Parts: sequence; C-alpha cells; structure tokens
Amino acid sequence: MIKHGEPPYLECSSRGDKRFSAFYARLKYAVRTIEETYQASKIFEDGSTGLYWREAKGKKAVNQEECNILYSKLWDKYINENPELLKVLKESTGLSDIFGQEGHCCQATELWRIRNDSKRLNETNT
Repeated sequence: MIKHGEPPYLECSSRGDKRFSAFYARLKYAVRTIEETYQASKIFEDGSTGLYWREAKGKKAVNQEECNILYSKLWDKYINENPELLKVLKESTGLSDIFGQEGHCCQATELWRIRNDSKRLNETNT
C-alpha cells in the first residue's frame, strides 16, 4: 500500500473511488484505460510489446523510463480533461492506493503530484 499526505485518505483504486483508478480512468476518445495503455506501451527483452495488461503487469520493461513518463502524462491529461476531479484531489488531505508498491508506477503518487503542483501554482498566482 502506498499513502501520501494525512488521513483520511482518498483510496485511488478499484477498491475506492474508481474515477481515480487506472483500471477505470480513460482519456476521452480512448479505447483503452490508463492501465491498459501503460502496460501495452512496455517493450520486453524478447521484443514483445502491446501486451494485454495481465501479461505485462509487474514486469520491468526495457523502456521502463519511457513508460513511467507516459504514465505520468496520461494522468496529467486525464485530470485536465476532467477538471472537476482536480477539485476533489485538492480537497483531499491524503491519497492512498491499496495495491501500490514501492518502485512501481502508482496512481496515488501521480495524483498526489498533480494535486500538489496545482496547489503550488495557485499559491504562486495569488
């Protein structure tokens, strides 16, 4: 489990607020969810790529750094497309992901970054 901030935590997974779950969050006009897109972007040593999420999840890719950047950008775009969700994030004192693991991409971590960046930007502009 990964937690950021202070309780009470907004659970950002399929066990919590599904709007913040990579398995449910989908960019407008996208066929795949954020999780499906991220996992399919991985390239493995044998050259395989475009795998179904269950086949790729938990495995390190040779292009892992690029995949991590993509994951961040997907969450940025998703929140930009759904600005009402930024308000929910900013009102939260903490975010958690019951399935999150250190060293792996985590929706709670990305959403906490987006929340804090937005709060800092607001403070700078006031």
